[in-house]
Amino acid sequence: YIEQVGKERGEEIEPHHDPIHDQSWYLDVELQNRLYKEYGVLGYTIVQCMGDAVFIPAGAPHQVKNLHSCIKVAEDFVSPEHLNHCFSLTQEFRLLSDTHTNHEDKLQVKNIMYHAVKDALAVLNNAEPEED
Repeated sequence: YIEQVGKERGEEIEPHHDPIHDQSWYLDVELQNRLYKEYGVLGYTIVQCMGDAVFIPAGAPHQVKNLHSCIKVAEDFVSPEHLNHCFSLTQEFRLLSDTHTNHEDKLQVKNIMYHAVKDALAVLNNAEPEED
């Protein structure tokens, strides 16, 4: 959708760039309404006040509009149960240009896999045999 809007506005769509990973677009009310009309995607507005924490589920597209000066603190969590999705994202990141900030493997998929297997083997090695 974002690339389509960019083409309509005469913008050049560069290879090895991604409008989502680049965080180069902000959908204003007009674009949000069009997204709902054409694709059935409805956005929600959440106003965060001082002291509030906002949880955004993994994979949920979102955008932030700061109304005042603020400090953002984000914590990402990747679990071994979702390595297939993490691997897909890593492949997407690899297609970005070499100078892109998300080009490297930020999710550390190999490390997650290594530690998951190591922990599973430790559990199996420490398990007491069942008695008949």
